[in-house]
Amino acid sequence: MKIAFVDIDGTILNYPSGLNRPTENCLDAFRAFRDKGNLLIIATSRSKLPVGLNKEMFDGFVFSNGQYVEFHNEILLNNCFTKDQLLLQKSVIEKYNAGLIFSGVIGQWVNPSRKDLAIDHMVHFGLDISLVDQIFLPFNLDQIQCTATTGVFDDAESMWNAKAELPEDWIIHAYDEASIRMDMHLPGVTKGSSCMFLTDYVGLKREDSYAFGDGMNDIEMLDLVGYGIAMGNATEEVKISADFVTSSVDEDGLAKAFVELFNL
Repeated sequence: MKIAFVDIDGTILNYPSGLNRPTENCLDAFRAFRDKGNLLIIATSRSKLPVGLNKEMFDGFVFSNGQYVEFHNEILLNNCFTKDQLLLQKSVIEKYNAGLIFSGVIGQWVNPSRKDLAIDHMVHFGLDISLVDQIFLPFNLDQIQCTATTGVFDDAESMWNAKAELPEDWIIHAYDEASIRMDMHLPGVTKGSSCMFLTDYVGLKREDSYAFGDGMNDIEMLDLVGYGIAMGNATEEVKISADFVTSSVDEDGLAKAFVELFNL
């Protein structure tokens, strides 16, 4: 038995290019992999699956860059921010006139301040703009169960300044690209550490674990598993950390890698 951890954005899907659902080749590869008795796990910075993915396709989930772990419908970890930590983030983000999204497995909450910027970010990553009024839960800090926070900024300077005001031990991934944002998580848990935790939990050895990703937050995961695979659209730093580089997400690189590596 093998276990494969698969990132979503830039690996299975690519919303900026219009790839909003897995390709048929990808779905066929997933089914063939699981039919062999292997375990297929989503490992993503997202806090839940996007519309294009069906939960039944997977054996488990590593959400929020490792802060939430679920296997065969059993919750193994749900590492949420405290109310005081949420208030700190809200204060810092508002200081720099940025958008703020709190995310957890039960839903998402958007700060009313700069809601426009937050929604633009979510549309960039696949949100149907017609569903905006339906998807967010009421913004009540006493009820928020948040494993991941995203601050969305007008410019990179504001983002880096805001990052400098948050606790140094928090795990923060900052992205200076089309959607300028930073994802914030609690210390002590990462996407990579949770992938290895789940590998141990199911009784498999490191050499039986595989990971597929494209982003900077995937580097540790690719390093820790037995065999790390970078997408062709990944940065050079990510590719260097991998054992194998496949084609890009838009060239069906994930399906090609599965077929080659697992003899599907």
